[in-house]
Amino acid sequence: MDEIVSFGEWVQQRRKVLRFTRNQLARRIGCAAVTIKKIERDERRPSRQIAELLA
Repeated sequence: MDEIVSFGEWVQQRRKVLRFTRNQLARRIGCAAVTIKKIERDERRPSRQIAELLA
């Protein structure tokens, strides 16, 4: 059975598969690394624009 993961967990897993640091991912989508950190920890919901860029 597949495990259900949060959007933040999915972002972190995908970032690691792509071998990006938080800084690299943040630069690619135009936000701060702390924003990526908070999204990955489910401390912040991404804006629609950021969510689309991350997906």
